[in-house]
Amino acid sequence: MSRKKDFQKRSDDDIDLFLGRRESAKSVALEKDKDQRSKDPPGTAAPPPKKDVSDEELEEQIKAARMGRAQAEAYRDVAILRKKAHAFNHKAAKAFHKYKKNEAAAQKCSARAVAYREKAEGRRERAREYRLTEKEFEAELKGAATGKSDLSPESLRTKIAHMERKAAKQDEVAHKYEAKAATQTEKAAKFRTRAAKFLEQNKLDESEGRMYAKRADNLEKAGP
Repeated sequence: MSRKKDFQKRSDDDIDLFLGRRESAKSVALEKDKDQRSKDPPGTAAPPPKKDVSDEELEEQIKAARMGRAQAEAYRDVAILRKKAHAFNHKAAKAFHKYKKNEAAAQKCSARAVAYREKAEGRRERAREYRLTEKEFEAELKGAATGKSDLSPESLRTKIAHMERKAAKQDEVAHKYEAKAATQTEKAAKFRTRAAKFLEQNKLDESEGRMYAKRADNLEKAGP
């Protein structure tokens, strides 16, 4: 009988101890929750529970996401087209600059050729004058044989030879200037050939630039 009472007493003590521990743990948890709430800033509300999205709302979200992606892709495509258009316009401007540079060089060579030809013509004119004087001396030499000239035949022959030498010298210089003129003309032709090539490249690049710019404009007008 005493053993039964002792067992009952121990069992009751164990139950009381277990219940006391549960109450203590619940109290500690409540204290912690209270401390946490006191630390939160005022006005902070607990996050609302997650709301279920309906099928219609989900479909609208999908449409909006697709439209945003289409707009981004269209914007990227327009940017790429604009970049290509600017690149071709830059190449066209560069080719046009080279065209103008070669045109200027060709014009400069042509001007030099004209100047050399004018100098050559001046030398030719001097040579003609020397030859006219030579003919006058020759006519006077014929008169000296009949005694109609005051100069001796030897003196006249010396003057004629002198005029021939001067005329030949002017012809030589005229040929030199004509050769220089021909060289400048050849250079002018070479520069004009290059200029034509760069002008053609300029037109091709301008056409490509306009094509890409037009495609970008059409894409912007069409929209996503």
